[in-house]
Amino acid sequence: MATAGRVSGLVIQALRHLGRAQMSDSLIDQLRSRLTDDDKAQLLKDLPFAPMWMVPGLQRLAKSLIT
Repeated sequence: MATAGRVSGLVIQALRHLGRAQMSDSLIDQLRSRLTDDDKAQLLKDLPFAPMWMVPGLQRLAKSLIT
């Protein structure tokens, strides 16, 4: 509930629903192209609220902000 009302919360919930097996490079690329830089920055801030299995994929999603 910590991310309720944020795009980052929606992304985390959607990925939780899809499951680990569906978190492909293609899905990450699609999300990267649709999220704004502000959404990606908030997603990085909300990483502690995401399941551990999601963290590497979410970091890849926001990689343009990290580098």
